[in-house]
Amino acid sequence: MAKVRITTPEQKPWQISPVRAERAEARALLPDGGPASAYKIREPGSEATPQLVELRMHPHEEVALHSHDEDEIIYVLSGEMKVGARTIGPGASLYIAGGVFYGFIAGPEGVHFLNFRARDDRSFHLPGKRQIIDTGATS
Repeated sequence: MAKVRITTPEQKPWQISPVRAERAEARALLPDGGPASAYKIREPGSEATPQLVELRMHPHEEVALHSHDEDEIIYVLSGEMKVGARTIGPGASLYIAGGVFYGFIAGPEGVHFLNFRARDDRSFHLPGKRQIIDTGATS
């Protein structure tokens, strides 16, 4: 049976990952009342349905070299991110194949983006270390 599900920003709370919660700049509140470095699971995904996560990073925040099991598409809403030698901003998208290591640095205003994957993927692998992150998401 086909489904239509609509979610609004108020329905999904901002969450701070334990790694970022230790940093004051990550916990700083923005005008919308949410923290500067956080994520919202907009669609949790499953083996058969896509996943959509909204993220934002505080200015100059660095996301370490890592990979995920699934292919992903990042779409920048505001701010910018430096990926390798390139800086991308609002309206730009970035495709990363599963298993490819990448990292980025948020720009001087931070970065706010959407991350889309074809199915649920909670993997976050650092070089030499495979791990699955418990996001607390429920289907």
